[in-house]
Amino acid sequence: MPRTGSSPSIPLLAGSLATVAAGVAVNTGFETSVRTLPALFLIALGVAGVTSTTREYGRARLRHTAKRWWLLAFATFVPYALATAPASDAAAAVGEAFAGPIVGLVLESLAGATVLCAVSTTVLYCVACYGLHPGRPTPEDRVLVDGDD
Repeated sequence: MPRTGSSPSIPLLAGSLATVAAGVAVNTGFETSVRTLPALFLIALGVAGVTSTTREYGRARLRHTAKRWWLLAFATFVPYALATAPASDAAAAVGEAFAGPIVGLVLESLAGATVLCAVSTTVLYCVACYGLHPGRPTPEDRVLVDGDD
């Protein structure tokens, strides 16, 4: 079912992505005993915000949205990979532009956040393909309609 009304709120989407990135940063920056619960809370809250923007999308739009999230995840992962694990001298020279603990933490947080958002949108698409999506018949209804009885 196509979404009626305007496109998802950009501030909600940006805020949710920032919340996921903050959760990833908390998980990276503090001691293990202190970081687990706040990181999980922030990540769950941010992913819930991202997925709530797609709750009325049809399967085709969910697939398109998942592809865009994966492209964004790849685009944010490349600078992080160059900064943390260059494979050649040329990559190391490019990665030095991103050197530093603060920049590394920001790059890791963004890369992790976009991957988590891409995974959540992909899971939504996969679940929608099996009928567990608003506006679609439930699997039980589909079995009753398509049954071979």
